[in-house]
Order: sequence, then C-alpha cells, then structure tokens
Amino acid sequence: MTNFSLPLQPLLDSDIHIWCASLNVSSQDQLYYRSILSEDEVGRAMRFVFKKDRDHYIAGRGLLRCLIGGYLDLEPSQLEFVYGPHGKPALKSGLTNKVLEFNVSHSKDRALYAFNWNRRVGVDIEYLIPMADMDDFAERFFTPHESAWINALSGTQKEDAFFKTWTCKEAFLKANGSGLTVPINQVEISLETEGTVELISIGDDKEQPSHWRLEMFNPFPGYQAALAIEGRAGQIIFQPQ
Repeated sequence: MTNFSLPLQPLLDSDIHIWCASLNVSSQDQLYYRSILSEDEVGRAMRFVFKKDRDHYIAGRGLLRCLIGGYLDLEPSQLEFVYGPHGKPALKSGLTNKVLEFNVSHSKDRALYAFNWNRRVGVDIEYLIPMADMDDFAERFFTPHESAWINALSGTQKEDAFFKTWTCKEAFLKANGSGLTVPINQVEISLETEGTVELISIGDDKEQPSHWRLEMFNPFPGYQAALAIEGRAGQIIFQPQ
C-alpha cells in the first residue's frame, strides 16, 4: 500500500498543506490506484496514447483520492468530483461546516497537491528546460513591465525569473478558477525584491491582489513551483514525500 494511505497530520483551519510526489509508482500501487478511480477517470486515462502518460495520470488521480480520503476520513473510491466551467475540480459534497479546497499540478513525472479549508488555492509546478524563445514567449504572455524586466536579464537569472513568473501566474489563475477569462498577460506580479513575490494587478483591478498570497519554492531538483492562496494568514506545511 502506498505511503500516502498513512494517517495524515491534522489540517488546522488556517494551515496550507503541500504534498510533493513522484508519479513513478510500483506496479502494486498502480493497480490499487486504478481500482479506486471512477469510470470517468479510467476513461480519461485510456485516452492517453502512451502508457507512461496513462500510468502517470492514474497515479496522480489515485494519490489525490487517497489524500482527500485521509483528510475527510472517507473511502477514496467513494469520492465524487465536479468540475468548474474552466475544469477546476472540487468535491461534489463534503462537510457541512467547511469545505476542503484543493488543487493539483503535474509536470513530467512529478505532482504537487495543495489543501486547505475554505480558501481558494492553486499550485503550479514546471520542469525546468531551456527555452530558446524565452524573450518572445515573455512578450506574448507577460505584462510589458514583466517582459522588459526578464528580457534585460541573461543566463540562469533570466531562466529563473521566467519560470518563477510563469508558475506564479498559473497558480493564481488556477486558484481563481478563471481559466482563460483572465488572460495571463493581464495578471502582473513582482519578484524584483529578492526572495519575495507579490501580486500587483489583475487587469485594471488594483484592489483584489491584496487579498491573495503568492509563494515560490523548489519541490524537487530541476523543478520550479508556486502556490497562490486566498488570504494572507496561515502556515504552509510541506508533508513528507
């Protein structure tokens, strides 16, 4: 049985739990994860052309079910999901007095999960690979200020700034559940102060950013990740891998 079926540390009202996992699991775990998926999830898995991608999807969804089941003391196979207009998953039903909010991201063979009570949350993880067209990409998807700042950098500084900016934007859009209704080049962040990141504006809205918190971290060597959480309070707790 997977380590993720072990008893979980209690999730306090203001805390945010982050789980980082490899999607390369044993054949025993792979069979178990598939056995707890819904018919719809199995159907989605079968649409992947390559076995590796199919196995990663099954492991990722199985882990999600195990983690949620642990937090809510429910059987993983009994969980039912609904999806927002832009594909963000949520539980069909839950506790009457609070809602377990969660989000998932994956890149290559790694997955990232975030959980908290009652506050919208989003995560993004990206495998760091060289991009020859980084300046053009930034000009297309970043704000003019962000693009100019990144274009002025070079080497590892440019790559570091690019992926931090990208993951923070993606994490916020996933938390907000807005999908393409808020273009990524209208979400502006600032990480010009070393080690910190702030959401500056969302289109013409200068007030909403103050209600959000962004955090950056490296969950695995060679990966960049970011968290967006509604509200400023709460301790971020990284769970054992």
